Parts: sequence; C-alpha cells; structure tokens
Amino acid sequence: MNNLKEEFANLKTQVANLLNTLDRSKYTHLQNYIYFSHYPIFSFTDSVIILCEKGKPKVAKVLLRSLFEVHMDVIYHQLGDSEQRLSLSAKRSFDERITMLNEIVQLIEKYPNLKSQDPTNLFSESYLKNAIAYQEQYREGILRGNPSIRGLRKVHLQEKAKACDEGSVKNAEGGHFQRMYSLIYRQLSPVAHLNVEGLQEFMGQDDSGKVFFSDEDKSDFITGQAVGICLAFIRDLYDNGILEGEPPESIGKIEEGLKGIGS
Repeated sequence: MNNLKEEFANLKTQVANLLNTLDRSKYTHLQNYIYFSHYPIFSFTDSVIILCEKGKPKVAKVLLRSLFEVHMDVIYHQLGDSEQRLSLSAKRSFDERITMLNEIVQLIEKYPNLKSQDPTNLFSESYLKNAIAYQEQYREGILRGNPSIRGLRKVHLQEKAKACDEGSVKNAEGGHFQRMYSLIYRQLSPVAHLNVEGLQEFMGQDDSGKVFFSDEDKSDFITGQAVGICLAFIRDLYDNGILEGEPPESIGKIEEGLKGIGS
C-alpha cells in the first residue's frame, strides 16, 4: 500500500502539472467541466489517504461518498446529450440557490428579529431581492440557450448510476455503477449524516458489556476505493482529449496493485 500511495502521488503530480500547461480557449463545455473537476477530485483523494494514515478511516468515508458522487456525475455528463445534461445541471444549481434565498425571505418575514438593515448582509431584504434577481437572470440565460431543458426534472444519483450502466461505459462491467451506488453511496450515507446508524459506526461493546468508541476500519480498502475513482477520472481526461497521448503506464500498474488489496 505504501508503494501504491507513493506511485499514485507521483502520477497525480504529473497529471496536475500537465493540466496546468493547457490552453483551454478551444475547449468544449464538457471538456471544461471535466477539467475543472480535477483539482477537487485530487484534493479529496489526497484527504482520504491522509485521514486513513492518521487512523480516521470512518471519517474518510464521508469524503469517499462525495468522491463517488462526483465520479458518477463526471461519467454521466459524458454520455448521451452532454450539452443538455450540463445545462440541466447548471440550471439546477441556480434553482437551488433561488430556493435557498426564498427560504431566507420567508424566514425574516416570520422572524423580523433576524432581519438586517445592512444592504450587504444576507438577511437584508434589499440584498435578498437583488440576489434572487441575479440568480434568476442567469437561470433564464441558460434556458434561452437550451430551451429543451424546460420542464425537465432533476436526475437523482441512482438514476445516473442506471444510465451509466446502460451507456456501456468503457472498462466497466455490466451493473458496475449500480453496484457501486448500493455498496458505496448507500452504505456510506449513515456515517456521512451521522444519524443513529452512523453514530453506531463509532461504537462497540466488549465481552463485559462495556461500550467503547473507535475509529478503526478497513483503511486500505477505503484508500483503494478513493485511488481507484481518481484513476478512472485520469482516464476520463485522456478519453475526452483534455490530455493527449498515451496515458502513463503507472495507471495500469496502480490498478493491478489495487486488485491485490481487494479494492
């Protein structure tokens, strides 16, 4: 595992350096979306590795869950009508911001004590009015440029997993993404939300009945899953022409090594 992590760190640095030299002036929307995903994905993978090294694999599961979600999104947006899917995702982000701002408007109407007279404060009526108008302006711009997305609803992650399986993604066996959804996303949801089941993840009981708390878990498995997702993303960079030439041989070597730890 130490050798794999060292080789992965070198590969990540190599890829990041290549990306920093690129001219994005002729990139498509899809290429830009994938390009902008690289730093967060690398950062999350690094953080999972560090948390596991520090004996905090349960906390690392929260980041692994988010890594899986962005992994699914990156692949989903490459399939079918990428422009439509990217436009719908962009519109959804504005929808959610507008919903949040309207919720605050309703909140300060019900609880005037929360209202601010400072026009630069989020809880100011004038700030909220301008912020909502700004978000609506950009949302309408997306709709004018992509009228086909009007009326389309949000696509949930489980639906994206199904779409990825039906899209016959390169190097993925049948049912791979729906299996990952069940085994990773759903399994990691309790610890991410820290609901009752998630709290129990940190608890144990010895033979005498005494309750104890622990962060112990299968750290190599969690690290392997995170590195595997990042490797798949690096392949996406090459498959979509963001990076050119043959992918580094170390990708195949790391993938072979991950098989040995049951990732």
